[in-house]
Amino acid sequence: MPWIKEIIQIGLRGIGSAREAEVEDARAYGADLISAYEMHDIGMDAVLDRIPNGRPYYLTIDADGIDPTIMPAVMSQTPGGLDWMQTRRLIHGLVNKGRVVGMDLVEIAPSHDVGSTTIVHAERLICNFIGASIRAGHCD
Repeated sequence: MPWIKEIIQIGLRGIGSAREAEVEDARAYGADLISAYEMHDIGMDAVLDRIPNGRPYYLTIDADGIDPTIMPAVMSQTPGGLDWMQTRRLIHGLVNKGRVVGMDLVEIAPSHDVGSTTIVHAERLICNFIGASIRAGHCD
């Protein structure tokens, strides 16, 4: 897909499905792979600084990248993911950098939810995205 300029993955941790060769291929392509541990060390504002300004963006939030205290309804709960404020900051920061043309929230396993925690947080993240996009004037 030649129209995709950069791929930035934030919150990688635990045992992933990618083999070492696939990670190296992604880096060779130019993907910026930011582990959750690096993000916790440098902060979300520093991560946002690594994303070029003024571009169209597509945001995919993988529920596995969020800490299981926020989104327990995943197949492989791994501690140390992004927390609520970091994820919210990512959404608002990205919307303020340029137009987010779409967002999805994937990898939720409803049968693994605990007290509707995941669905409540998922709904709030989507509402945050919609609200931030409207305030930024991106919903014409």
